[in-house]
Amino acid sequence: MPVEMKARRYIGVVVSGVLILVLLLVFTDPWSTLRNDGKRMILQQPEAVDRIVLTDPYDSTMLEKRDDVWLLFGSEEINPVTVENLLFAAERIQINSIVTEQTGLGGAGRYIRFYSGNRLLLSYRLFLENGDHLLKPEGSTRIYYVSVSGFAGLDLGKIFSTASNHYRKHLLIDLLPSEISLIQIELANGQAFRFIQDSLGNINPVADSELTPLPETEPDELAVRLLFSYFTAIRYENITGISREEMLGRKDEQGLFATLRVESFNGEKHLLAVYPYPADQGGAADLFRALVLYNEEPEVLVINYIYLDVLMRDLSHYFGENR
Repeated sequence: MPVEMKARRYIGVVVSGVLILVLLLVFTDPWSTLRNDGKRMILQQPEAVDRIVLTDPYDSTMLEKRDDVWLLFGSEEINPVTVENLLFAAERIQINSIVTEQTGLGGAGRYIRFYSGNRLLLSYRLFLENGDHLLKPEGSTRIYYVSVSGFAGLDLGKIFSTASNHYRKHLLIDLLPSEISLIQIELANGQAFRFIQDSLGNINPVADSELTPLPETEPDELAVRLLFSYFTAIRYENITGISREEMLGRKDEQGLFATLRVESFNGEKHLLAVYPYPADQGGAADLFRALVLYNEEPEVLVINYIYLDVLMRDLSHYFGENR
């Protein structure tokens, strides 16, 4: 075959390939799916949102705005910062890549829906997998790795929480177990110890006083893990009006119960000095409430004792004794 004919045939094949590619792009436009899904993941008009519904297999929450005030299930006023953070993140979602392997994601995840009146503005499912955030827009067959533009480390699992307590007012501490780097406990009986968690999730006990010898056995993993789970949604009931100076100067029969310190990998630090709540008519302390000096707050807080009781156990509890 002459060289010129071969060249023409080669050019013909190349041109045909280019034409086929162009036709595929024109009629299938693979980028259109990405563009459309991107529009179905970014909240365009956050100011128009007056209802947000978040559900998963274990919990559900509805946030509703009435007269510019956000309410939990239409009745209880919430912490405005929590919904501001939610809307901020929803407005700045960005696609990082497409998920190619979706095994195990079919029935998991939580639904997030934004409404304006009865009109659904936006709906998608959020998946959390090995520290990554994945979104599937409603009506799409694709799932995407996403983050918040300018805030790559923002935890969408926490921002888009389905737990009602996350949105309630008077929230003091809301840390997931994986976010906690240190828990330190000093009890009235002289025991002082801490648990330190590394970035891999390994937790080790450390004794902080001579009255707290560490047992030679390994700690009970379940008991320790439960301790780390107790710092989600710790709230206070009200501010007493008692000043820090007045509290520290008191000479009550029952003094300090415990001092609790918790720190996160992101630098959050929480310090709680727990005191008995005096009964109205004297006698034993209130069984359901405690007085707490929190961080450097100038006034004493009242906290439900149910949050604190599980944090003030002897070290022996974490080694399988007295449980």
